[in-house]
Amino acid sequence: MKKDKVNVEELNNVITTGSKILKIAYVFMIMALVAAVVFVLRELNIFPILFTILKVISPFFIGFILAWLVNPLINRFAEKGMKRGLAVALVYLLVAIVLYLFCLAVIPSLINQLNDFAKTIPTYINQAGEFINNIFNKLGDSTKIDMTEAKVNFLNYIENFGKNIASDLPTTLISVLQDVVSGIGSFLIAIMIAFYLSLNFNNVNKFIINMVPKKFRLETSYLFSNISDVLYKFVNGTLWMSVLLFIIHVIAFSLIGLNSPILFSLFCAVTNLIPYVGPYIGAIPAILVGFSQSSLIGILVLIFIMVFQTIEGNIIHPIVIGKQTDLHPITIIISLLIFEYFFGIFGMVIATPVMAVLKVIYLFLDEKFDFFGYAKETNVKKEISKVKLK
Repeated sequence: MKKDKVNVEELNNVITTGSKILKIAYVFMIMALVAAVVFVLRELNIFPILFTILKVISPFFIGFILAWLVNPLINRFAEKGMKRGLAVALVYLLVAIVLYLFCLAVIPSLINQLNDFAKTIPTYINQAGEFINNIFNKLGDSTKIDMTEAKVNFLNYIENFGKNIASDLPTTLISVLQDVVSGIGSFLIAIMIAFYLSLNFNNVNKFIINMVPKKFRLETSYLFSNISDVLYKFVNGTLWMSVLLFIIHVIAFSLIGLNSPILFSLFCAVTNLIPYVGPYIGAIPAILVGFSQSSLIGILVLIFIMVFQTIEGNIIHPIVIGKQTDLHPITIIISLLIFEYFFGIFGMVIATPVMAVLKVIYLFLDEKFDFFGYAKETNVKKEISKVKLK
């Protein structure tokens, strides 16, 4: 009796399909684990305590991040023969000059534009009401449907919205001013902390590694190095992307004739930190104000944002940031939904770097304990053998 021959092609298809299923399973396993941990912490009411602690130690946290960001540049100066203390002083002098020039160029104009925008809010509300009224009238004439009730309800909503903004504006401005003053004070303290950390920043990593049992130090050093690389590339790329986006939007909005171009450009740059949905959140106010000025300005703002987002998503973003997080879009979208549900806008901002760090940790553990065999493709063991403890 002849034995049936194994169909190699079908076997390869089964193996490939199984591999893809395992990858999908690992993604959902991580997402489920994150959701479960966050849910438990929320039910235990741990988050308010954590947020209070983070608020108190935020200057140290910001200072550590700043020292971490400038450390490669300091090391580069030190490698060229400059004393580390002098290199630290030079780098922070450059940081201070850049911040001063930015504040000098942006802050006065931003304050004036914010003041002008606040004064023109009632005008924008009235123009928006007229615009909506015209749309309902045209829809009613073309469809022969009585839309009076819907129009009245919508216009009442806009009117109440405008009244709420006008009544809450003084309180909001005072609150914002207090937050700004407090933030400036915290940031100055953070810069001082960063300066002193930078003097011996290379010893921080060594200190942390030495706290780990000796037999785990090599692997821990490798894991920390990977996490640091992923976060550094993400933060550095995101900062440069935000600065580039801000400059381009200021130029474009100014040429188009949009009111308060610096204000709306800054808003677009900040919301762009949220992947996928952020750019559109930032675009809505600019588009609405553009149409309230004139149909031409509104259309030009809309066209610019659509064209720029296409170029940014397909050309600028891959060049500036690249694939440093190496996360599938579906993973990012799911993480955005989970983090937004628990932490709001702040959660959407931190979702991508947190998932990138979790992936690095998972790949490390997968190689060490062979959960799914997914991490073998990265040759982690070979990389660990190359690590030298300093």
